[in-house]
Amino acid sequence: MREGDSLSLDCIISANPLPSTVLWSRLNDSLPERTETQGTLLTIPRLSALDNGTYVCEGHNQYGRAADEYTLVVYDIPPVIESKDPGASVEAQRYVPYSIIGGVLAMLVFGVICVLIVTIWCSVRQKGSYLTHEASGLDEHGEVQEAFLNGSETREGKKEYLL
Repeated sequence: MREGDSLSLDCIISANPLPSTVLWSRLNDSLPERTETQGTLLTIPRLSALDNGTYVCEGHNQYGRAADEYTLVVYDIPPVIESKDPGASVEAQRYVPYSIIGGVLAMLVFGVICVLIVTIWCSVRQKGSYLTHEASGLDEHGEVQEAFLNGSETREGKKEYLL
């Protein structure tokens, strides 16, 4: 149902003997103040989102009771404003859909986080490759450089250390 509509529910019970009374109620809440009940008929004029809920009709006779439920969901739909031109109508924007705002903000935060991760990853990778190149002892042409400690040879011969 839409906000502003009227709702009429009729509780039809097949029983022998017919129930003497039919009671209407709403689960976990009381009936709205605007509610009108006449016998088996329940009417709620000018529905609002506050009227959402499960409505129960219940009938009793000397042999037992019977009940049924109706779940009401009222949607908040902006009204249509009539213009002076009978062929045109303009829909009024009464509220900003917060789910759209939340989605846009989530996408912005996600984008910023992705940019930060890529920037940090590239920075670390670049520093790591520089350190790896320096530690490998390779010069620009990829040749191995030799290092001699104390610039001398020992009796076992030259000891070479690759850096």
